Amino acid sequence: MKKIFFICCLILIQQYVSAQHVVLISIDGLHPDMYLDKTWPAPNLQYLMKQGTYADHCLSVFPAYTHPAHAAMETGALPARSRIAYNQPIGSKGEWYWYYKAIKAPTIWQALKDQGKTTAAIMWPNVVDGPITYNLSEIWDKDHPNDRATVVRQHAIPKGLYEEIEMNATGKLDSTSMNDSFFSLDENAGRMAAYVFKKYKPDFLALHFACVDGQEHEHGRDADSVRMAVSANDRAIGNLIQAIDQSGLKDSTTVIIVGDHGFSTIHQVMRPNLLIKNQPALFVAAGGSCFLYRYANTKKMDETNIIQGVTDSLNKLPLEVRKLFRIINRNELDQMGADSAALIALAAVPGTVFSSSTAAAPAVNRGPGTLIQNSTLNGLLIPMAGGHHGFDPAIPDMWTGFIAYGAGIKKSGHIQEMAVVNIAPLVASLLGIEFKTPDGHIVPGIIVNHDKK
Repeated sequence: MKKIFFICCLILIQQYVSAQHVVLISIDGLHPDMYLDKTWPAPNLQYLMKQGTYADHCLSVFPAYTHPAHAAMETGALPARSRIAYNQPIGSKGEWYWYYKAIKAPTIWQALKDQGKTTAAIMWPNVVDGPITYNLSEIWDKDHPNDRATVVRQHAIPKGLYEEIEMNATGKLDSTSMNDSFFSLDENAGRMAAYVFKKYKPDFLALHFACVDGQEHEHGRDADSVRMAVSANDRAIGNLIQAIDQSGLKDSTTVIIVGDHGFSTIHQVMRPNLLIKNQPALFVAAGGSCFLYRYANTKKMDETNIIQGVTDSLNKLPLEVRKLFRIINRNELDQMGADSAALIALAAVPGTVFSSSTAAAPAVNRGPGTLIQNSTLNGLLIPMAGGHHGFDPAIPDMWTGFIAYGAGIKKSGHIQEMAVVNIAPLVASLLGIEFKTPDGHIVPGIIVNHDKK
């Protein structure tokens, strides 16, 4: 009788497992036009959206930044709970949130490991030295931020994996072929992922492409070079899909393509700290938003007066400047899951971004999107060209994308809205493991028969 009961339970568990393998691909800076608008050179994305389920848009986090958004994908937690609020720790001299230990919420990586499943991360943010079976996650020398080869090699898990891939899949990789100034970075990352999947067949593989974001920072939301970067990513995705097929695992593998944030073409930078020099507080800029923090030598009882003083200064601005941003109070920040230590935030209108600086200084490259922090010009508003993110995730410019295809996914499916915090619950459900998250949930309309459970 006990044996029959065990077999019945096993059958029930297997019914909830939709896939044996999940491949998660993040295109940094993906916006929905790239697959919804057929003029974009993305035939593989457009094919997958027709064969699987896609979203009109996917919501990022606040600020709509790479590392907080990827932390949300891994944890189902907004920044207030993952504790990854920005790309870099406040006061950083070039260090980013590269290391897994910075994440303060439970992750899908650990949950899968606890269930005995194998995992792989290729150029994925936030997970250096994490509990990952095959780990070639994103990191760079802070003094040479374009080089994605040297330090990644040093942190490879297991040791020798990087060299194994060079020998069998990519050829020699160096600071030129793994450089975010060139599309070869993403093309080689795709080859790495294809090799790891074919050779080791991990239960979960996460791959991050960086070059679309880089071109958007330089040229704006839509430009010839942005479209070329999308084309390069699309081709790499096609090669990875082919590798899955060649492995004989097509029917048991789910492919999820997601972005971390959208993009806004910008024309000026604002320096709000120039307006509050008489206050014991500082705005920390995050692209299209900035967050106010009190000085360490102040007390919590001072917060009300600081907020009032800063707000009064901002509201005295001429209308043409004041209309460039809105003030977000702590209650709304709580609802958005933003950093709990910030007193207030400013959210800019598209086209304007913030800088924490207060004076002219040479621009320094500390990684993607950091050049705008400094300018050789003085003033409150500085002309600037290119593109950025970090805005309120609710505005259309910040919408990113979502496509799911393969095992367990509805064919010809369509949902209006996805969110990056819902990725981890989706992965867990597809692989048949339990993973509770503070902010994420399963979105109806994606997984076959899930809505009937």
